[in-house]
Amino acid sequence: MSCNRRDFLKGMAACFAGGVMGRGGGIFKLRGTHVSFSAAPRGMPGGNIVVFVQLSGGNDGINMVYPLNGKQRSNYEMARPTLALPIDTTTMQPWVDAKIGGTAVLDIGQNVDGNNYAFNPAMGALHNLFTQGKLAVLPGVHYPAANHSHFESTNIYTSADPSGNNADGWFGKFLNLDSGYSASDVPTVIMGDSQSPLFTPSVPGIFTFSNLDALQFPANDDGQLKAMIFNDYCAMASGRDGNAFPEMVKIAQTAHATVTHLTEFYNPAGADGMLIPAKVQALLLDKDGNYSRDNPLIYSSPLNTDVNPAIQGNDLATDLKHVAAIIRADVGARFFHVTIGGFDTHSEQEKGLYHSSLLNQLSEALAAFYAELGQAVTLPAALTGYQTGDLTNNVALVSFSEFGRTITQNATDPNKAGTDHAASAPQLVLGGKVLGGQYGVYPQLDDPGAEAQDDLKLTTDFRDVFGTMLDKWLNVPVADLGPGTGKILTPTSVADQDGNSYTAYTPLGFL
Repeated sequence: MSCNRRDFLKGMAACFAGGVMGRGGGIFKLRGTHVSFSAAPRGMPGGNIVVFVQLSGGNDGINMVYPLNGKQRSNYEMARPTLALPIDTTTMQPWVDAKIGGTAVLDIGQNVDGNNYAFNPAMGALHNLFTQGKLAVLPGVHYPAANHSHFESTNIYTSADPSGNNADGWFGKFLNLDSGYSASDVPTVIMGDSQSPLFTPSVPGIFTFSNLDALQFPANDDGQLKAMIFNDYCAMASGRDGNAFPEMVKIAQTAHATVTHLTEFYNPAGADGMLIPAKVQALLLDKDGNYSRDNPLIYSSPLNTDVNPAIQGNDLATDLKHVAAIIRADVGARFFHVTIGGFDTHSEQEKGLYHSSLLNQLSEALAAFYAELGQAVTLPAALTGYQTGDLTNNVALVSFSEFGRTITQNATDPNKAGTDHAASAPQLVLGGKVLGGQYGVYPQLDDPGAEAQDDLKLTTDFRDVFGTMLDKWLNVPVADLGPGTGKILTPTSVADQDGNSYTAYTPLGFL
């Protein structure tokens, strides 16, 4: 094809006048210029949204959800003489002084084991959601024959295959088998610097970024013109015979989908300094029309620090602010992954309330995200095609970590004590349609796993958690879950030393 810059700019102007580009509505001012754009129907599969929150490093679940009474409490205090968390208001002062907790123990009630449990004192915001029935706690989640390697166990969690031999992400299998998306769609967004194996390999596209402005066509000059020409070539290559040229067609389809959807998220300044804001970008512009990762949402939101100072400096909350903007912009992305790191607490676990502070960041960020989705927002009249109402019934958020920590602390000095790599730990599920409460038995502290004498046993297989999300939330046919060859979930028919195997999916009750 032949196209010069002038012809290209004329064509772009015609596209915007006809509402072809930019699938939303907006009007913004930059250097005295107003640019408007209007909504266009997406025609993509609709449905529920999933947000995965990874607690990277191996979260100490025993100090995230800890025992308050009974045999579990006495064993907890014996195993953790300096790391044990409080059972009454008289010992809450450190969390009060650090301004990450109140004076009340955050009791979540009795588990089926007969003992009462509580959230870490720094998790007051999530405790409020638990008491409202919007948060499910699943203690003792893991897989048979626990692997204590960060890399291997992360691979196992993201593939749902305890053998560690499967590189395919279990959610990637869903995207390819049952999601209804094609290679021309980009339904998945990872907030971060690298792909998560949870989603790969995926036929539908994936965007991975920390800042929206990373989503630009990589050209120094005439970027929009070059992107258009490149996209035309990719579109032509995508139409070739996939049997004869499978690699070329796949690369072309991915590139075509990427370039096609980039400008739904972010548009750089165009000719003569004119800004054509993308739908997502439009919700994160400052008064001068500029985007920055730290900008607040353009409307009042619990994810803005001026409204909610508790999330100041909270990177997880910043990532979730972007997720909220993408969801409200309604650009077709439904599946998200965010990460909070720092959970590899081998030493100094509670020096300066370190682990508690991490859990406070998690708690405040998730609660702010839920509150953001739960409000009705008011946008400028020109911004059309956005989801402005209560979205909590459309979103489920699931936490996971590659493993939990040892039952016993590894040093007696409270400023040095930590915990080491172990096995099971609680997972959280948050959402408007989540049936809150505790699901499953809390593993017993005096009955460790046979393969590692300082590990909590698993009481809930992670495939039942994932399967419940797929079955009850995403309407995947149970026959496609497996486990088995060509299915989403991988079986483990050979039992570990504790007698754990997995041959059939059992739905859980949190949805």
